[in-house]
Amino acid sequence: MGKLKKGSSKLGSQQPATKPAGVVTTHTQKTTATPKSFRLSGDDIANLKQITQAVNGISHSKVSETKVVKALLQLGSELPPEKVLKALREIL
Repeated sequence: MGKLKKGSSKLGSQQPATKPAGVVTTHTQKTTATPKSFRLSGDDIANLKQITQAVNGISHSKVSETKVVKALLQLGSELPPEKVLKALREIL
């Protein structure tokens, strides 16, 4: 039997898709998560549970404590640093 030649196709020779100029990547794209641990006091844990329960009370799907922390970080990133510092002073 003779050897088959490698065929080429249009699918195999396509270039990877690129973003058009001016398109900004948003935070909704999946990224690799880096594990990070924090020590929380009993009051902090109670607050997190209370917030999570309240959110789950109005949500159509289950929301985890991790997702609540991410949402709180997002909200904090939108606050002026003075408000964050004021909150820090209140808990210290």
